[in-house]
Amino acid sequence: MTNNELKLETKCYDANEYGYLYGLNKKIPDEEFEKVKPFFKDFRRMDFVEGNVQVTGRPEGYRCLEKDVSKVEEILGITNTLEKRQNKVKEAFADPIKKANLIDQSYEWLKILFDKGGTRPEQDLSRLAVHSTKIYDPKDSFKRGCEKGEGELFIYTPHGMWYIINNCGEFSDKSLNNVQTPQGGAVGYRLMYDDLIDRLIRIYSEENIYSGKQLY
Repeated sequence: MTNNELKLETKCYDANEYGYLYGLNKKIPDEEFEKVKPFFKDFRRMDFVEGNVQVTGRPEGYRCLEKDVSKVEEILGITNTLEKRQNKVKEAFADPIKKANLIDQSYEWLKILFDKGGTRPEQDLSRLAVHSTKIYDPKDSFKRGCEKGEGELFIYTPHGMWYIINNCGEFSDKSLNNVQTPQGGAVGYRLMYDDLIDRLIRIYSEENIYSGKQLY
């Protein structure tokens, strides 16, 4: 598989109505797109319940629903299908050793991507939470450890995806913190929405939604 291989990838996540919306990873000839155009909608801000304030990613443009992905893939002869990619994760998760390795690998990639490519603007955790479309809490680490200055979160917002690392324990270097929290602060990295990052986050977090105390 090469980076230029035609596939459908997630373009955005809508917390209110559509869930994940998909688009092609590269432009194809107009005559080819006409074959699959009936399964796409040219989305605009007005097409979402609250504009796009509850959407993470790039909602504008031709997008299709997950239920139509397989039809588009079949018509265009796409072999690297969404189902294949999802099944690889399911198969790995069925084996404890493969699951642990995949989670570890995903974590290492996420650390590199957020550290090397992420920005670190000043922010408040409560503000991120109130504008979030989804919050993942790997292994309930933040729910269980936030009062001790421990835990991490992945927060999806309309302005990007945040990796929050709690950093207010007894021996933490709080000068590194750029995110305000009631407990004393955290380190936060922001990246714009990307299909690969989204998949890595979902693998590493096992899609465990934050269920601790209200963050705002």
